Amino acid sequence: MDSLPKPPDQLSCENVTLRFARIVIGDVTRGLVPYYHYRIFAGGIDVGHINLRVGDTEHVRLCAGHVGFEIAMAHRGHHYALQACRALAPFARSISPDILLTCDPDNLASRRTIELLGGVFLGEVPVPPHDPHYLRGSRAKRRYLWSP
Repeated sequence: MDSLPKPPDQLSCENVTLRFARIVIGDVTRGLVPYYHYRIFAGGIDVGHINLRVGDTEHVRLCAGHVGFEIAMAHRGHHYALQACRALAPFARSISPDILLTCDPDNLASRRTIELLGGVFLGEVPVPPHDPHYLRGSRAKRRYLWSP
């Protein structure tokens, strides 16, 4: 973890502010890479989280992507995930010029967020049976390339 760049404590875009929470250590044996975990705030209220994964494993390339986000149900529909991605963009760009984003084919909200970011569709791939996403019920992932 000492080799990871120091993250900004706070990032903002439009109506959201990202507050750095912690670095989560990866699990090399499972292909899980370390990631930066940020809480997403809108109007001072915690509305969700966003993660920036650092590394290039099969799990990242095919299933998880480099960025993952979730907005609490009560706060969806305000483009907070889109704004959070845009707030994260300068830091993400400092790690890599190209970021992989993924979503389940039926997750229309995530698909729309990725499309509004300008993610370039790379195709749809099956989730490997040994991947944690498969165990959670995902069978396919749409993959996009984003240049933040």
